[in-house]
Amino acid sequence: MTTFEIRSPDGRTHRTGTIDGTATVTERPAVEPGVLRYDVAVDGPVTLRWTWPAETAVTLWRATQGSRRELPIDWGSHRDVRSVRSAPVAALVDAQDRSLSTISLSASVRGCDFAVGVNEETAEQLIELTVDDVEARRFTLRIDLRELHFAEALRGVTAEWTTELGDRIAPVPSVAREAMYSTWYSDHQHVSAESVERHARAGASYGCTAVIVDDGWQTDDTARGYAYCGDWEPTSRTFPDMASHVRRVHELGLRYVLWIAPPLIGVHSKSWDRLKDRILGFADGEVTAVLDPRYPEVREHLLESCIRPVRDWGADGLKIDFIDSWAWSSPPRAPDADCTSVDEGVESLLQAITTELRKLRPDVLIEFRQDYVNPRLWQFGTFLRAGDCAMDPVENRVRTIDSRLLAGDRAVHSDMLMWHPSASAENVAQQFIGAMFSTPQVSMELDAMSPEHERVVRYWLGFLSDHADVLLDGVLVPSRPDARYTQVRAVGAETVVAVFTNPVVRVTDTDRSIVLVNGGASSRIIVEDAGPGPVDLVVSDCSGTEVHRGRTTPPEVWAIDVPIAGVTRIERV
Repeated sequence: MTTFEIRSPDGRTHRTGTIDGTATVTERPAVEPGVLRYDVAVDGPVTLRWTWPAETAVTLWRATQGSRRELPIDWGSHRDVRSVRSAPVAALVDAQDRSLSTISLSASVRGCDFAVGVNEETAEQLIELTVDDVEARRFTLRIDLRELHFAEALRGVTAEWTTELGDRIAPVPSVAREAMYSTWYSDHQHVSAESVERHARAGASYGCTAVIVDDGWQTDDTARGYAYCGDWEPTSRTFPDMASHVRRVHELGLRYVLWIAPPLIGVHSKSWDRLKDRILGFADGEVTAVLDPRYPEVREHLLESCIRPVRDWGADGLKIDFIDSWAWSSPPRAPDADCTSVDEGVESLLQAITTELRKLRPDVLIEFRQDYVNPRLWQFGTFLRAGDCAMDPVENRVRTIDSRLLAGDRAVHSDMLMWHPSASAENVAQQFIGAMFSTPQVSMELDAMSPEHERVVRYWLGFLSDHADVLLDGVLVPSRPDARYTQVRAVGAETVVAVFTNPVVRVTDTDRSIVLVNGGASSRIIVEDAGPGPVDLVVSDCSGTEVHRGRTTPPEVWAIDVPIAGVTRIERV
């Protein structure tokens, strides 16, 4: 059995790790004290196992965790990580937001079982990582024991992935960081060329730079199913002339992004008889199956399906959906396939798609959705949208922050923003505040809103655009992942802090200009250490209407009245 040694930076904690399977382990010389790296050469599946004390940990931050923020028990902590689902990283975090241990595998890993959980017998964390699919039979295990803020520890992981992938990373067009309109919540499958053009016209007037046309363009069936998927041709009833339609959207000044779900094929599609023997299995009863990308004929069919919208209709990109359907646990034997694993087949397909699309349009837009957060997908996608969480600003906050922490320089989008037409102005604003550290997608009938809602939406889209440099590209410092992020700070040329369930904001000496956004339920924010000198204070409500302006010398602990969903700016004089 192969072993490796793990020591804390102070040398007080030492554990011996083991590797089951045929492997050669080489510890790299330390470059950063407290960061351990082990190069592992393998010849088949291997399991790395060790225990580590983490008495003060309150949560395990994982790449895909939803709303569960617990410390899992070891037998319930296993996660199947694939190229198209999740990512090989986890961090044990304490109540002071410190990462006690951040564990990650290099981007060469296509598939693994990633488990970190409490061992009841030892009262320590048991880490078990089983790698079963790896590029070039080599990967690196990285263990960060520096006890940094967990966001900084995760930035260290993404920095290494960035270095490892190098020029294979897809370029991110600037438009990928600008507000977009999506048709999903406004239209669902009842979308049409007329409705898209109406949304595009309204979206342009609000500053949206692209329209994302979701599910429905390819079928007359509006039952929210996928039995007719697989041909990826526009329905003549609602999209009679796709090229002319796309051209009209372009004339409004917007890019055009089209939804497609390559893994899915329905039994009512024209392609079914030709490809029905090239499936992994059924995903939706007996009417929708998942195509097997290990076969070249499947990849050829899907490549043509994905190229056609850009080549023939003039679309600017694709919203590629449901690729996590390819995270198939027990694929059938595929004797005629030319790829040894489903993950290899998926990557071969995505590489062919993006290569051909970039020949047609170098700045092509490719949207992926959470949980497609594996760094291997950085080679293909240009922006990542938070998973579906309709009308839930809290979950949008959690999902966009989770995505940002693992995205490197990838653009991250909110789930589409929606609200009830009779919602209060504050509730509308809270939808934007929950998504404010991401690029917003909006999915409402913008030309049918009340004047009150229109003022709020215009204000917040303008606010997010005006502060995009710090909100999207500043240093992100979220607090308390165990409590779904009680406060989030972004630091750049200015500092922007969104207050949620923690109303106490500590100002640092470097915060010369600080913007506080009230995303909580109280109309009061507590600011510490804003002085000692005078400051200028401006307070606005949820629609941007100024309610207070003045100069004051703040006390050490300063209570500021800020309307719910309102904003205050503090400028040191």
